[in-house]
Amino acid sequence: MVLLAIVCAFCIPLYELLKTSFERHGIHNYYDALTRIDLGRNLLNSTVVTVCTIVLVLLVTMPAAFAFSKMRFPLRNALFLMILLALMIPGIAIAVPVVQIVRSFDWFNKYWALVFPYTAILAPFGLVLAKGFMDQLPKEMQEAGLVDGCSVFQSFLRIYLPLTQPIAMIVTIFTFLGSWNEFLFAMIFMRKEKMQMVTTIPIKFQVDFVTNMPGLFAALVIIQLPLIVLYVLFQKHFKEGLTAGAVKS
Repeated sequence: MVLLAIVCAFCIPLYELLKTSFERHGIHNYYDALTRIDLGRNLLNSTVVTVCTIVLVLLVTMPAAFAFSKMRFPLRNALFLMILLALMIPGIAIAVPVVQIVRSFDWFNKYWALVFPYTAILAPFGLVLAKGFMDQLPKEMQEAGLVDGCSVFQSFLRIYLPLTQPIAMIVTIFTFLGSWNEFLFAMIFMRKEKMQMVTTIPIKFQVDFVTNMPGLFAALVIIQLPLIVLYVLFQKHFKEGLTAGAVKS
């Protein structure tokens, strides 16, 4: 009964969202959402930013997780503690310095204005997840690689990295969700209409078509479709990644 209540709590809003999106003009509401506010362009912008962010986060988190897990260097624990503390800082708390940095590089209305801040915000969480997974992999594999003539980097690249697919998938999913759904920086940095992200579209829709609530809801459905498709396609990896590293073999 408890599980049924939880499912209903999630399904009822989704049902209302879908039902409202088809009111008045039916499927034409989706056509309006794609054409009248150039939602296709906004979807492309969000896709480019999200893909670039995922690539950078993976490039940063995987080697860093290996270093924190398998290597010994000065201030290792202190640095990792700083990363944990960074997870407690909300994005809005660093908005002012980030705006100043973006302005100094003249990145307004450019993809990098979002890619680098998103990477800085999302990478610490990915690093913590990846390190937890790396901790479960035996250090003896690295020692065996060193005996066979591998450098530390080669041990990471050839031995450990191929084993990190489950956690890499989890980091990818959480990075996708964080980047795709981010609103504050997307609203601040992308001021030109052709550079706007999907998360800022509902505001414009409300301003321009305040009486067209079905059209607004249709836009919201389209915005959330990539998230649903992502979960449907990768739910197996998602479940495996959540339990990967939980028990040391």
